[in-house]
Amino acid sequence: MNMKLRREFKIGIFAVIVILVSWWGIKWLGGQNLLKRTQTYYVYFDDVTGLMESARVNLRGVEVGNVQTIELLGDNVMVELSVESDYADFIPANSIAEIGSTGLMGGQEIFIIQGDSEARIADGATMEGRVNAGLMGLLADKGSSLIDGLNTTIEGVNDILGANSANIEALVAHLESMTASIDSLLASSKGDIEGAVNDLSTFTSTLAANTDKIESMISSLDTFTSDVAEADFVTKLDTTLASINDIVASLESGQGSVGMLLKDAELYNSLNSAGENLALLLEDLKANPMRYVHFSLFGQSEEKIAEKAAKRAEREAKRAARKAE
Repeated sequence: MNMKLRREFKIGIFAVIVILVSWWGIKWLGGQNLLKRTQTYYVYFDDVTGLMESARVNLRGVEVGNVQTIELLGDNVMVELSVESDYADFIPANSIAEIGSTGLMGGQEIFIIQGDSEARIADGATMEGRVNAGLMGLLADKGSSLIDGLNTTIEGVNDILGANSANIEALVAHLESMTASIDSLLASSKGDIEGAVNDLSTFTSTLAANTDKIESMISSLDTFTSDVAEADFVTKLDTTLASINDIVASLESGQGSVGMLLKDAELYNSLNSAGENLALLLEDLKANPMRYVHFSLFGQSEEKIAEKAAKRAEREAKRAARKAE
């Protein structure tokens, strides 16, 4: 009898130990360490979508606790937070519990935003709660505004197209007429185009067939230019041009007889006057030779009279030339 009771007692103790260990394991898997002291805080939200029990509670990137329970109370959702007592001194009384995401694909967690109060939060106190939409929420808001903008743009384009439908139809008809005209032009000019292509092909073939001659011409041109360079042709040409420039400069400055003739207007006018007087004298001599003949009692021959008149005209021309100089 005693042995039977002793055996049942051992079985009962073992069952209690198994139950306790199982309960501790469940709590540990849920993020609650029964071997550490914790403090409990309450937060109220309008919506906790994505937040699960046992979700982590973070303080400045460090996990300090977890979510114990989530309970719907009327219009609000109460979230019970369990935070290790060792971190309670780092949480001011006016701190905020914010629901946020750890990444693009991560789940929702609680982030404690520290306040600036000197007092520390008490065990069992209620914290202010807010929800951070995160990247997905931002994308959703931006996507909604983007879609609205696209809808507005599409509607504006549709209105423009509707208001100008007649013009668009006329433009399309004009384009169709233009393409038809181009097709007709190409069809009528097909022979000319083919002829031009054939001529071009013949020209290129001729060039290909005379490549040696062309290369010979180029070689001859290279030889010519080399000969010109070796003969110092450019230097000689420069020297000649410099001499011509010197001559022109001397003429411009009035040096020499030609320069004086070009630059001295008085000399030029005198020479013109002398030439005109000489021409008039010769014409008068031909027209009236007897005017320049002197009669004497003894008479003179016509040859002598003409000779004297010619000498007199020559002396007068020389005298006029000297005066002009």
